[in-house]
Amino acid sequence: MSSLQGFAALLPALLLLSPLVARVGAELRVADFDEMEAYNSGQLGSKPNLTYYSSPLVSPSFLIDRWNEAGMTNATHILISPSVAGQPRSPMVFSAKDLSLVYADPVRGGSNPQLQTFNGKEYFTFWTGTDMKGWGTGGGVILDESFDIIYNLTTQGLDTGADNHEFQLTHDGGALLNNYHTTPFDVTAVGGPPDGLIQDCAFQEVDIATGEVRFTWRATDHFDLTETFGDQYEDRENGWDWFHMNSQFKTKDGNYLISSRHLRTIALLDGTTGERIWQLGGQRNSFLDLSDGRATNFAYQHHARFVDDSYTEVTFYDNHAMHPSSPTPGCEVDCSRGMRVRLDFDAMTAELVHELYHPVGVQAWAQGGYQSLPEGGALISWGTVPALTEFSADGEVVMDLQLGPWFGAQEGEVNTYRVYKTNWVAQPRWRPEIAVVGSVVYVSWNGATEVASWSLSGGDDPLELEPLGSPVPKTGFETAIIPPKYAGYYRVAALNSDGNIMDSTLVIEVATGAKLAGKRLPKIKT
Repeated sequence: MSSLQGFAALLPALLLLSPLVARVGAELRVADFDEMEAYNSGQLGSKPNLTYYSSPLVSPSFLIDRWNEAGMTNATHILISPSVAGQPRSPMVFSAKDLSLVYADPVRGGSNPQLQTFNGKEYFTFWTGTDMKGWGTGGGVILDESFDIIYNLTTQGLDTGADNHEFQLTHDGGALLNNYHTTPFDVTAVGGPPDGLIQDCAFQEVDIATGEVRFTWRATDHFDLTETFGDQYEDRENGWDWFHMNSQFKTKDGNYLISSRHLRTIALLDGTTGERIWQLGGQRNSFLDLSDGRATNFAYQHHARFVDDSYTEVTFYDNHAMHPSSPTPGCEVDCSRGMRVRLDFDAMTAELVHELYHPVGVQAWAQGGYQSLPEGGALISWGTVPALTEFSADGEVVMDLQLGPWFGAQEGEVNTYRVYKTNWVAQPRWRPEIAVVGSVVYVSWNGATEVASWSLSGGDDPLELEPLGSPVPKTGFETAIIPPKYAGYYRVAALNSDGNIMDSTLVIEVATGAKLAGKRLPKIKT
């Protein structure tokens, strides 16, 4: 047996040693008890991850606790910005079919990646900037399918830039940008001095095409400090965080739905005056609760959204705790949940449609999100708890994943903020990457969604490379190719499902690892 043949026989066993418990292809399955024990006890580290030969990227190693593919929504990708060991937080995209990494951008960095529509076209958007404690300053970026930045937006005339909690495009060509800024304020009503410092919240709607500010709103103009459920006032460098706004959404009639974590309130604001039209939860709740208090007793919530354009149902993630006070897993008091509430504006009543708890009971004191899925399902990201869960319309858990072990959950060591499951197509302008380790060629293409297979070429003259064997199916983020014969130089071309060349790697010299530009293979038109 040749050395190449021997390595080929050994490769499947080596791949099984990967810490990725969610294996690809036919092996994708729920972890067994021993795997769960190893993962959650920290044997794989506090942030289990995967590394690659052909790319410097690091991605989280998922643990599958529940996987019912037949019950899941039929989407291609999962968008998330997880905490990863040794790498800045960044937008990431994973295959919804095998959980392999598809795209990451730690150079730009940022959070809250999602697909949003502007002028009838879908774009990849996220927030990028500097994370502070509980807030951020930066801007929102809009990228096309080649990852070129089309727009880069931030707030205007407000101290600090756009906050990391929200970057939401509107139906009419605008973008909503959240803002936290420190300002002097009379806080005697809450036991402080007349010249105290508060962290005020604001948001702006900015016209995407022109950058002009359409609307500016400040919390202190419309809400009172005494409505807060936050921590007691104390002098802080960045001011007392009394309001803590974390989401906005614009309706088609021009009003704004906001979520204030520290007021335990979801409110609809008049798009002209900024005044409250109605309020769900909090000290000035507008609705009679038909569900024995369960529709309005949420606390410290995130990510409020209307279900549809009737604006009669709202979804959000109820953290239900501001500080850790119950174990995870095994939460018994003040457990976090996803909520859907029906509103009757004639009778002014609120009714709980459903509440979705994590299958083992968790408490996430910060972050989190709720995405409404087609046919009534939901995807819940559990915030400081390192998990995401998909529920069917009848409340069945059809997917449950961990991105980190339970033992770090209360500290929020691995967190998720919001997660989206959607269909996505992209092809970057940069080339695929190649590496040779021992007798194996590794290839990957960060951001490319349509690669079906890889075609290896090789030879002893970098200008005269010949095809080596048949195309190899793409497997996960990085594909290992065992050449049928040794060559001094290799290049790999990416092929789509029709067998057409999308692009190719540089030519790599095996002896030195040097990469040579060579002639770029023709790309198909997309």
